[in-house]
Parts: sequence; C-alpha cells; structure tokens
Amino acid sequence: MGDQVELVAGCYEQIVFGYRVCPGDEEWTIEPNFTHHAHTASLTAVSSSDQFIATGSQDETIQLYDMSKKTEHGALSYRFSTGTISCLEFYGTSHLLSGGQDGLICVWSTKKWECLKSIKAHKGHVTSLSVHPSGKLALSVGTDKTLRTWNLIEGRSAFIKNIKRSK
Repeated sequence: MGDQVELVAGCYEQIVFGYRVCPGDEEWTIEPNFTHHAHTASLTAVSSSDQFIATGSQDETIQLYDMSKKTEHGALSYRFSTGTISCLEFYGTSHLLSGGQDGLICVWSTKKWECLKSIKAHKGHVTSLSVHPSGKLALSVGTDKTLRTWNLIEGRSAFIKNIKRSK
C-alpha cells in the first residue's frame, strides 16, 4: 500500500478533513481517514510535513495535528501577532513559516514549537509563502503588491519587486 496518498483540506466550518486516496488499476478510491474540529473560526491555511498538519485560522492561532498518532498536538500563537493566519509553509521537518493578516512572517522551530524570528514582511496581508529547497531563502507575496525574497539565515529582506497590475 505504498501508493496511498493523504489528502487534507479545511473548511469554513472550522474543521480539517483527511482522506486516504488509493490509486487502482481501473479507478482510484477515496476513503475518509479523519476529521478534527480544529478552530473556533474559519480555516484559512493548511500545510503538512511528514508527521504534522498545521492549520491557520481567523481565530489567530495555528493548530497542530500529529498524523502518526491522529491526535491534536497543540496550538501556536505569537503574542505580538494579531489577525488571521493567512498562509503556512513547512520546511522539511525542522521549521514552519506562518504569514498573517498583520503583515508578519514568523519562523517556527518544530523541535520546541517556538517562534525563532518574527519579520514585519508586508504593509498589507501576507498572502503566500514559499521556502527555497535550500532553506536559506523564502518568497512572500502581500496585498501591498510586492513580492519579497527573504534571507532566512540573516532574517532580513534580500529583494523586493513591486507587482504592477496588468490591464
């Protein structure tokens, strides 16, 4: 059964769903695997690593779910961050990056689940995050119409590109 894939999705009703997808010769099968009432407000972001699922919400928290045990692992909240968690991105098994409505990007260690660095990334919401495979750089996009490259080693901006709207 090495061909199985786990499909994870969140919804406005504060629930994260897991499905087991199994490819077959003629057709694929989808089986419900778990549901978890993760938040007190709508889910806005989902990311997964080998072991964990992280979900972000309008309730300003990140909830962690341990996939190996199918249990809740805890919650993350950063005391200086306010607003909806708008995006999440795991880097391997060592770090989680979160972006928020307040323009902050937080770099979390998955070892102790602590915020290692908080960066005021955008004047508007952070809408998307991506980490380079090296783990040294990240890209973020915000509602301030900028694409930013981040040097994660030094925790500072490396490049800023204004995104002009095409007509």
